[in-house]
Amino acid sequence: MEEIEKIFKPKTPWHDWFGNLFKVSLIPTGLDVETDVPVMKKLPEADIVIIRRSGAKWTKEQLKYLPDGIRQTRAKHVLIELKFTESINADAICQISGYYKFYKIQHKLTQKSGLKCFLVSSKTPLKSTLQKFKYHETRYSGVYHSNSPIFELFPIISLNNLSDAPYNIMFKLFASKKKATIEATKKVKSELYNQLPEPLKAFLTDYITRCLTAGGNDMDYLNMSQQEKTQLRQEWLSQFSTSELLSNRSSSEVLANYTPSEVLANYSSSEVLANYTPSEVLANYSSSEVLANYSTPELLSNRSPSEIISNYSIDQILTGLSSEQLKALSEMINSSNILQ
Repeated sequence: MEEIEKIFKPKTPWHDWFGNLFKVSLIPTGLDVETDVPVMKKLPEADIVIIRRSGAKWTKEQLKYLPDGIRQTRAKHVLIELKFTESINADAICQISGYYKFYKIQHKLTQKSGLKCFLVSSKTPLKSTLQKFKYHETRYSGVYHSNSPIFELFPIISLNNLSDAPYNIMFKLFASKKKATIEATKKVKSELYNQLPEPLKAFLTDYITRCLTAGGNDMDYLNMSQQEKTQLRQEWLSQFSTSELLSNRSSSEVLANYTPSEVLANYSSSEVLANYTPSEVLANYSSSEVLANYSTPELLSNRSPSEIISNYSIDQILTGLSSEQLKALSEMINSSNILQ
């Protein structure tokens, strides 16, 4: 068991994205699509995509999302092995032949035509490899069949070489050649995007913005310069309105890209302060900072004389009076009954 497990390399992020493309595009059309499928009991999962259909042939809706090679097969069970960073070689063919055998046993398939296994390669297969295993290009660009009785069971699809037919474009996003991928991105934007179901739109936007233009975590396979990434990102995002772009992000995610000063520059002080109570605003200032904004008459106009005087002793009050004011105060007292 341990020896068998060593044959299977850990899943890469690309296999997740590639498998999910089939799920998002084909499950709504009525096809059964699985990833991370055990090809036989007690064996590890394989980095493959399984497509199963119940009808005798692909429907018109299903054909919109199936690339050349797969769309022409009559098999009801389709197994797809993606070679993303590896080239097609003898090991890859031996590996998929094992999947073929194990899957047929697991699902009790007796007819040769019931299952078709495809080797999908992001890289262009070497001519020497194709010749060695007697593969030749079919009338469908990028699709190779073999004249060998064994290898004919495993057609090869080269993503770099697929035609620009609408049903191939989404899969060319996984091509290894920078030019092919960038051109596919432009065609998805200009020719396909508006016609796609919303879940598929969301998937493609997520994939293009997070993988092709961001990279990282072993996803930067195109080796694009930062300028190329920025340009590709801007061209892709230019089709969306500001509200459409922001609808997929929370307010905190959006505001995290700006300083408080940049955010507040778009609002008047009254618009900002309207969101706070006077107490919340004044809590950020000392009393002297607050009072410095008002004249003495403005401050005293909100208080009665008794409220103001109650804050001072008699000595403090008298000290602040001139001799004339003191004389007038004395006369006022003498003429009243205060001292009686």
